Amino acid sequence: MSLAVTGYDKFLHYSVSYTAYGFSSFLLGNVGGFLFTSALGIGKEIWDFTSRRGTAEFEDLIADFAGMIAAYHHIRSLDFRPFFIFQVVF
Repeated sequence: MSLAVTGYDKFLHYSVSYTAYGFSSFLLGNVGGFLFTSALGIGKEIWDFTSRRGTAEFEDLIADFAGMIAAYHHIRSLDFRPFFIFQVVF
């Protein structure tokens, strides 16, 4: 059974992007965090496509961007910019 079939792969893309955006936006600002995290997600899909070790999927990019958007809105709702954010989703 592959991770993509269970949806766990999409959860990993979401949560890694959520955390990466939170950390990188602390260091680079909102635009820098978006560009850095986007590069990670797109780079991962390019790696999957060219290496043939993974499956490049458009849905993975959607999960990446959903994680970034959720992190952006979470950070905006706070009175301070945290160094690290992590979301536990069950």
